[in-house]
Amino acid sequence: MNKVYFGMCLHFHQPVGNFDNIVERAYQNCYKPFLDVFEKYPDIKMAFHFSGCLLDYFEDKHPDYMDRVKAMVDRRQVEIIGGGYYEPIFTSIPEIDRIGQIKMMADYVKKRFGQKAQGMWTPERVWAPELAKDFNKAGMKYSILDDEHFIEAGLHIDELFGYFTTGEKNKEIAIFPSSKRLRYMIPFKMPGEIMDYFKGISSRRHEPLFTYGDDAEKFGEWPFTYDWVYKQNWLNKFFEELTRNKDWVVTIKLSDYLNSNSPVKKIRIPDASYQEMMEWSHGSWLNFLRIYPEANQMARKMHYVSKKVNSIKPSAFGLQPKLALRELYKGQCNCAYWHGVFGGLYLYHLRKAIYEHLINAEKIADKILHKAKKGWVEIKELDFYEDGKKAFIIENEEISLCIDPDKGGIIRELDAKKVSTNLINSIARHEETYHKKILAKMGESGDAKAVRTIHEDTKVIDPGLKSEFCYDSHVRGCLIDHFIDRSTGLDDFIDCKSKESGDFINASYKANKGKDKVALAREGKADGKAIAVTKEIKLKGRKQVEILYSLRNLSKDAIETVFGIEFNLTMPYLNSDRYSYSAGDKILASLNEKGAVPGTDSFSIKDSGKEIDIYFTFSKKPENIWYFPVKTVSQSERAYELNFQASCILPRWSLEIPSGKEINLSIVWSI
Repeated sequence: MNKVYFGMCLHFHQPVGNFDNIVERAYQNCYKPFLDVFEKYPDIKMAFHFSGCLLDYFEDKHPDYMDRVKAMVDRRQVEIIGGGYYEPIFTSIPEIDRIGQIKMMADYVKKRFGQKAQGMWTPERVWAPELAKDFNKAGMKYSILDDEHFIEAGLHIDELFGYFTTGEKNKEIAIFPSSKRLRYMIPFKMPGEIMDYFKGISSRRHEPLFTYGDDAEKFGEWPFTYDWVYKQNWLNKFFEELTRNKDWVVTIKLSDYLNSNSPVKKIRIPDASYQEMMEWSHGSWLNFLRIYPEANQMARKMHYVSKKVNSIKPSAFGLQPKLALRELYKGQCNCAYWHGVFGGLYLYHLRKAIYEHLINAEKIADKILHKAKKGWVEIKELDFYEDGKKAFIIENEEISLCIDPDKGGIIRELDAKKVSTNLINSIARHEETYHKKILAKMGESGDAKAVRTIHEDTKVIDPGLKSEFCYDSHVRGCLIDHFIDRSTGLDDFIDCKSKESGDFINASYKANKGKDKVALAREGKADGKAIAVTKEIKLKGRKQVEILYSLRNLSKDAIETVFGIEFNLTMPYLNSDRYSYSAGDKILASLNEKGAVPGTDSFSIKDSGKEIDIYFTFSKKPENIWYFPVKTVSQSERAYELNFQASCILPRWSLEIPSGKEINLSIVWSI
């Protein structure tokens, strides 16, 4: 029978910031039992890729696991391939960090396993042609992409039974095409069917190579796979079938195949990913940064911190630059930056981890750059969003603000550095295609039976609330300026049914940097009448933000309106019972509740854990303050989930402004 080669590569990964109990569950249900079975078949060869997120976990919790893997490497059964240590999407990070992450992983592989990494994993198989030179420069010889990439390059599926080279001359890298058909067969079809597939191809092609590169989590951690793979012995049966047919099915490490065989040909591979990712991202992973401004905020923060960290000369400051780089690289882990069936953009704990590590890296860099000087303050005007428009950073050793004049003059990020937390780490309610499916299950009537059905089938908490299926027209930041129709009630505002009588939301503000402040101004309409709004933002001491508002009537008639300033805040432990809303000294409610409090000159979120409190004091008492939780409905591989995202706080003033006059008010925001 015609010989076939079978190159397998399993990718082991958990996101930075994932809960330890989830990682441990994956270890017990997937990683450990896979090795328990695989160790019994020393003649079967394959490649493993471990992300640094998991390597750190194993070294801390299960170092014996790494010892077992090294034993397989030593007997030449397993090849360890490299990649970006903390699993970044390479196209989304600076070139200097691409190479730095790959070299960090290569150094670890050499030290821990005594092997030089020749191949590397490309996270989410997100590819762009310029990556070839960076991979080559970092010392890598090959990577694995999906056969979808090669079809996009103009090849036919029947041509993809070897490897190809891509890249400029002397900057090339080999690429193995991973079979989508095998991805769908393993571990879901019986082993005999896989052998039949091999036979069918080998009958018309001479000694084909089948490449399978996929997530290790399919072997026990994906829903319902543990029983199938281990209790029903699929994995044992698969390895037995490979062993029984070893005279014609040759399992091979990809580096060995590379060293012994020539490429099929050289090709140019366009921007691509696997088919499902292309669908979720509408053709390019970078579209996630366009679709979700919250993802773009993290990405731009990451680039900003990267410039700071990489500006430091490593030799001058001992281990500090290396520690800063490691924190930066953790903040580049891809999982929190996107959303599909996988991807964790809607998951607060993953976004929190990204910001935590980026802020940690920035704190180390700032300490070096400011020579540990106390009391420093900087205001920077820069193209933060890389869109040709100016934004502003105001920062000191305790606080960092990011102000976006183009999106309504709002504060899109406020980092409390002491606790390494972005307190505006929210995500708006975006319309997702699967929401229609959920609403169809709920039924138009929203009756109890329909509610129970969706609750049981999809594990959505409190699915009877329709507000989760309305969609925000603006980023959930702070200092969002509303002119609200007087007939609008709290529930209308929550459910996106409120009537906006102004035109300031998402509008561009003129902005200038002063000596100690950023000043924003815009002329627009309120209740059909011309009005000018200015707001000045400055740091007051180390832990306070002072905001000065001026509303000037530019029309010939008096303006009677309701003016509201929207704040969306996310505490370090989200909606934990330790937090409560307070007016003055009176505790009002938990962060899971909605409500309104009549005029008060102070409002706060208090932390019984005494880690961080947030206080607002107003120079002019609002008529009332609305507060409510912001929640989103998202999907994962296991269920649809209702996720708390932020506490929305909206102080509202009923104002009467005579023609040509102005009203001033100030807010001190203490952290």
